[in-house]
Amino acid sequence: MERLLLIWIKEKQLAGASVTETIICEKASRIYEDLKGKQAVEKGETSTPAETFKACRGWLDNFKKRTGIQSVVRHGEAASFDAKAAADFVTTYALVISQYGFIPQHVFNCNEIGLFWKKMPRRTFITAEENRLAGHKPMKGQLTLALCANASSDC
Repeated sequence: MERLLLIWIKEKQLAGASVTETIICEKASRIYEDLKGKQAVEKGETSTPAETFKACRGWLDNFKKRTGIQSVVRHGEAASFDAKAAADFVTTYALVISQYGFIPQHVFNCNEIGLFWKKMPRRTFITAEENRLAGHKPMKGQLTLALCANASSDC
């Protein structure tokens, strides 16, 4: 069952689908039931098998250890990167540069980013004796930085 489940997870990963712990447990239960049903048919049994399987948290933790799968966060621009569009842009960009006669000193790229230097964490741990924590307005000193450079990298 676990080998089939691992194959299914790899297929989902290749397809780019997100797989949560809940989905893995549900799929494991379905695979187990399918295998038990096929085994019963092969043996000629008509009653349901007494042996049951529950894909609980403990089983999932051990399955992750045995197989080496791990949970990762899918976020940011890297997850939405389109390699084909980037390759097409390079050729289109080269055509525009040559068509309009731009030189590398005239082509700039600019990006902005927020820099927090006083922001405090929103969560904290308190002891069991405390039932609440006095509120406060957090400091959020922030700068917005604009980073620019030209294509010839001299400016």
